[in-house]
Amino acid sequence: MLSRETRLALVGGLLMFAILAVSGIARADWRDDVTVLRVGVMTGANAPYRLVQLQPFKNYLEARTALPVEFVTAEDFNTLIAAQTGKQVDYAIESATAFVTAAALCECVEALAVPTRADGEAGFYALLVARADGPVKSLDDARGARLAIAQEDSVAGRLLQMRAFAEQGIVPDDYFSEIIEVQDPETAITALLAGEADLAVAWSSLSGNRAAGYSFGVLNDLVAEGGLAMDQIAIVWQSQLIPFGPHAVRSDLPADLKRLL
Repeated sequence: MLSRETRLALVGGLLMFAILAVSGIARADWRDDVTVLRVGVMTGANAPYRLVQLQPFKNYLEARTALPVEFVTAEDFNTLIAAQTGKQVDYAIESATAFVTAAALCECVEALAVPTRADGEAGFYALLVARADGPVKSLDDARGARLAIAQEDSVAGRLLQMRAFAEQGIVPDDYFSEIIEVQDPETAITALLAGEADLAVAWSSLSGNRAAGYSFGVLNDLVAEGGLAMDQIAIVWQSQLIPFGPHAVRSDLPADLKRLL
């Protein structure tokens, strides 16, 4: 039989082990596994400018999560999708199309929220514009026209317009005399104004002051830069409202971190 002193020593040892174990569990935290939050952003070709724009958001995320935030830049949405599905980023600012694509590829991402602008705007419209003094007033007038269109991954500068063509039975290669592929909608409108195209892709809020190019979008940008006066162009087609794309995270992020975000 164990002596009283031995029994007390064993009980004391077990209590100390239990205290250490419990304190170890208490110290265990998702921050032990997640030491930096990697946020994927599409920057296009001008990453430095876009990162300056996003600095307040970076500051907010770091204050909210108490984690350092690292931006991972992508020139297009295909690169951003690959980064998220390949676990190179934890959080991504996506278009609706990019989110759906990423979710279909790996079933490993989930949307946190759909953003709105400070003025309450929840989305934008894809457009086709022509010169106000030209013959194209509608898509019916555009047969045989030269179309300036953005690159393949551009939602507002290609994909939505191509969908509209398909819905109206338009085969672009047959319908238009020339399809001019450019970098982005801004370049497309510049080509239109220069007489190099008859129809161009664009996108806009279509709200606010028309003379200013509305409240945001490529028309607003061009007016602000002095490259466009709104009386130079006419809108010949517009999409339904396109909601801003969601902010999405990988599904395997800790639940507490998702709640903070």
